[in-house]
Amino acid sequence: MKILLVEDNEIDVVLTTAYLEEAYSDLTLDIVNNGADAIDLILQQHEFSHCEEPDLVLLDLNLPKIDGLEVLQIVKNTQEKRHIPIIILTTSVLKSDKKFALHNGALAFFEKPLDVEQLKKNISNNSILTKD
Repeated sequence: MKILLVEDNEIDVVLTTAYLEEAYSDLTLDIVNNGADAIDLILQQHEFSHCEEPDLVLLDLNLPKIDGLEVLQIVKNTQEKRHIPIIILTTSVLKSDKKFALHNGALAFFEKPLDVEQLKKNISNNSILTKD
C-alpha cells in the first residue's frame, strides 16, 4: 500500500507518519511539503515521473505554492487520476472548505489535531488499506 502525505508542518508529518507506520505494517509512505510537488507526484511528471501512483493521498489544505483545494481539483479533474482517494487533513474549520472539498471528490475531511481513531475507521470502512 502506497500513501502520499502532503503536509508542510513537520510536527504533523512526524505524528501522522508514526500513526500510519504503527497501524499499517505493509505501508510505503511518500511525503511532500507543497502542493506543486503533490501534483507532480500524483500525475507522475517532472522529477516524480519515476514514482508509483499512490493508493491514497492524505492532503493538507494550507500548503505553499499550490493550496490543497486546488490540488484536489486538479487530481479529480484528471481522468486517469480521479480514482485516487483523497482524505483532507487540515486546521481549517471553515464550513466552506469542507463543503468544497467533499463536493469536489474528497473522501473525507478531518480537522487537526487528528482524531486518529476516526481516521482509522474511515480508512478501514472504505477498504483503502485492506485491498488485495
